[in-house]
This record gives sequence, C-alpha cells and structure tokens, in this order.
Amino acid sequence: MAPFLQAYPRAGPLRRVGLGGPVGFFFASIGFSSAVPVARVWQAVAQEAHCNPACPSFALQALRLHHFYYGLGLILPSIITLAFTGRQRVRWDASLILGIGLGLFSDEAALLLVGVPYGSPLSFLILTFLGICLAFGAIHSAFRDGTREFHVLDQADILTASSILLAMSGILYLDRPLQAIAETAGLVSWTSALVLFGLYGKRHFLRVWSRPRCEQPRCRPKCLGYHECRFPRDHHP
Repeated sequence: MAPFLQAYPRAGPLRRVGLGGPVGFFFASIGFSSAVPVARVWQAVAQEAHCNPACPSFALQALRLHHFYYGLGLILPSIITLAFTGRQRVRWDASLILGIGLGLFSDEAALLLVGVPYGSPLSFLILTFLGICLAFGAIHSAFRDGTREFHVLDQADILTASSILLAMSGILYLDRPLQAIAETAGLVSWTSALVLFGLYGKRHFLRVWSRPRCEQPRCRPKCLGYHECRFPRDHHP
C-alpha cells in the first residue's frame, strides 16, 4: 500500500481516513496556529474579555456571536467533508478549515463552557493541548506513512492555502476600536489573499473537482486525483 494512503482492506475502492495523512495534519496544524493569534489579537484590540467570569446567556445573547460559534460553524462542515469525501486535495482543504475552526472554537471554550476568564490558565492549557495533539499527529503520520504525500503538493496548493489563511487574518480590519496597525494588517492580508487566490486558486480548485486521471497507464486504475497516482512501495517514479 502506498505510504500516504490509508485503506480498509478488502473494502473495494480506496478510502482515506482521518485528516488525509501528514499533509492533512500539517494543514490542520497551521490553520490552528494561525487562527489562535488572530483571535487573541482581535480580543486585545477590542479591549474586551467578554464575560468575566460570568458567561453570556445562550437565550439572550445568542446573536452576539463569539468566535467560538464561528469556529463551531467551521468544524461541523469540515468533519462532514472528511467523513464522506475521498479526494485527497478536498481532504487537505477540509483539514485546513478544521484547524482554523478548532483554533477559534478552543480559544473561547474555557470562557463559554466552563465560565473562567478569557485569559485564565485553563484557556491557555486547552490551546496548548490541542496544538500539541495536532503537531504530534503530523509528526506521527509523517513517520508512519512517509513524506511522499508532500511531493504531491505544488505551488498552487500551497499558495491557495496561504490565501485562505491571509483572508482569515484580514478580518482584523473589521475590529473595533479601529487601530492603525490592525487596519493596515487587515488590508494587506485581504489584498494579498485576493492576489494569491486569483492567481492560483482557480488552478487548485479545478484540480480538486476535475475527474481523476493519470498519465501513466499502469497506475490509471489507482488514481487519486488530477495527475496523482498511487505507486507501489518499491516503485520510484
């Protein structure tokens, strides 16, 4: 079995499980590690720690959305996508969104679920624990499956993922009270995200949704996606 595939034996078509191998875990890790600083900077600029120590009533203040709820809104569709899709690049994208959602969700988990202050040690402990788990998952999957999956990544994949992270960082432009540093950082992030997505996003998503095909006949029945082939362990293309 190829190093970067996990399949159920005798189950017919190949199915990828988990976050999609080392690249999936890596994308989830960078999504998580990018979302947490953005959320913390947002709170620092806004000069509010929300309920301290009392939490808002879900009935009365449900529309006053914390980024906890936005994170939850990203986690659910990402998990559904990972559960049902078999396309590797779709799984990588879903893993990136899942990492962002986990970062936003866990940043206020202690505040809203336990009722402790936003800057409490428990809040940082939760973030540290999840960050270590994702980093360990990336390292473990790389040792277990090898790093060949990283060679499938190309410029379009990497820069499209970067544009998504920059678009998330650009949300700082909407923070209030508006500060010059946050405004500049938000505008630069959004502008960079638009440029990168315009140049490389189309190529990435065309390969995500195109029909799987391979150029080499001997690997054609085992295609993963656009120009992605599963080679035997002893084959070095």
